Amino acid sequence: MNCITVDQLQSARFALFVCSTTGDGEEPNNMKLFWRSLLSKQLKPDTFHATNYSVLGLGDSSYVKFNYVAKRLFRRLQGLGGTPILDLGLSDEQHPEGSDYQSYVWIGQLFDKLETQLDRKFIRTARVLPPRYEFTIKEKGSSQDDVKSNTNGIKRDVTGESKVKFCQYSRNKPYESRLICQRRVTSCEHFQDVRLVEFSLTDSGFTFKPGDVVWIYPKNTDEDVAEAAKLLKLDLDSVVEFQSATVPILPKTLTVRELLTQYLDIASIPSRLFFEICVNFATDELEKEKFEDFISLLGREELYSYVSRPRRTVLEVLADFHSVRNNLDIRYLFHLIPLIRPRGFSIASSQCTKKDSLEICMAVVRFKTIMKKDRIGLCSNYLANLPLDSPVKLFIETGSFKFPTDRPIIMVGPGTGCAPFRSLIQSRAGSPQKLILFFGCRSAEHDYFFKSEWEKIDNLQVITAFSRDQERKIYVQHRIVEHGAMVWGALVNGAVCCVAGNSKNMPFQVKEAFKTVCRNQGGLTKEDSEKYIDLLIKNRLYQTETW
Repeated sequence: MNCITVDQLQSARFALFVCSTTGDGEEPNNMKLFWRSLLSKQLKPDTFHATNYSVLGLGDSSYVKFNYVAKRLFRRLQGLGGTPILDLGLSDEQHPEGSDYQSYVWIGQLFDKLETQLDRKFIRTARVLPPRYEFTIKEKGSSQDDVKSNTNGIKRDVTGESKVKFCQYSRNKPYESRLICQRRVTSCEHFQDVRLVEFSLTDSGFTFKPGDVVWIYPKNTDEDVAEAAKLLKLDLDSVVEFQSATVPILPKTLTVRELLTQYLDIASIPSRLFFEICVNFATDELEKEKFEDFISLLGREELYSYVSRPRRTVLEVLADFHSVRNNLDIRYLFHLIPLIRPRGFSIASSQCTKKDSLEICMAVVRFKTIMKKDRIGLCSNYLANLPLDSPVKLFIETGSFKFPTDRPIIMVGPGTGCAPFRSLIQSRAGSPQKLILFFGCRSAEHDYFFKSEWEKIDNLQVITAFSRDQERKIYVQHRIVEHGAMVWGALVNGAVCCVAGNSKNMPFQVKEAFKTVCRNQGGLTKEDSEKYIDLLIKNRLYQTETW
């Protein structure tokens, strides 16, 4: 949205906004400039009087501020004179019929409204449109000389020094780092494998601060790549050449092996669009009927049960439907399979201690589906199995945390949620600033990641919550209440509270614990304690970053 100006929006008859929410109810980075322009006091109440608009929020109701940005955007546009085409749409990752169910219903309603206002019909059937990208796949040897080693514009000379300036490193032009080290920080007996992983930043020009995020591009496994090539009937050594606009981040020429390994998310869960396109290639009547059921409104529950609940992958769907894969037009490959998205990790180290590298604290994700099939986290397992000194593509972005230097900081970081706070602790170690960390894990013996490191820091007070070391489960929210007098004293002295970790239940329970402290130690009523915490949030004195 940052590329849209107020003037452009004023001249638009119709405007459709789709947005998510990040951090503690904050707009995404690619929306910040646009949102700031909408908040200008120079805008009049009738600024968008000629603009009809719609807003669809992409959210997760397990977060406290569910679709908060979409709600604010909808109200702000209305307050500036815009006319809503229909009510605000709120998509929910937790919806029992799938994350895109409400979006699907809302889009249908939007089409109804637009068809009336524009007096024209929209294409609503599963009709396949012309492919977006034009490319050819040539056999091995036909143009092999044209295939360059893919570095996304980052050329290296014999000394290994990058020719691209720091300002050019981004999502579409990542920096090629090297894996320096990784060590397990949980005991070998512990069920969860958590690792501290270090990457080189030599000659990158990168600077980062506590709270910033590194985004890492993973690769698919060799087994999945081989299976994809088999199902799609592709030779891994063949060459893909684009004739027109290239796909963002992809080079103009690359091998099928590179495409399937580094770029296409072949292990992803297929979207509804996948089935809308595939129905056009189903020649078996039973398969065609099944796909038509999947993409109908009445078939949403069936689609959810087949795909989302068991977390069935693109490859598994193609394996199930032989007529689709046998008749698939390869030109629609990029419509069917999304590009691999980079995975974000809070940086867990400081350049005060390691200038030319960064570290992340990573849990290796492995689990079984309801089909009893093994599943792995793509990025965590990619890194866990990567040999040392292997290249890794990454880039760095500013995080949502803002850590002041002139006031105490209360940090709540159970599990790998401690990562951004480890970076802060390293950068502020030995300073006059008071640092308080509530750290939670299952056991002092098995997953207290950085115990020996934190015990050496004088201005840091660590309060631990080991949930399984006693009969009664103890979590960080319980420790916050137990140490209520100290917490309240810090709040009165202007402390900033920062919470990081799993988004499921912890953020809400921690916030309730702080409200309890306000009542027990500050003598506030239930209503006043809620207002107090809300005021802290408004003034950025209570910040959260959850995932």
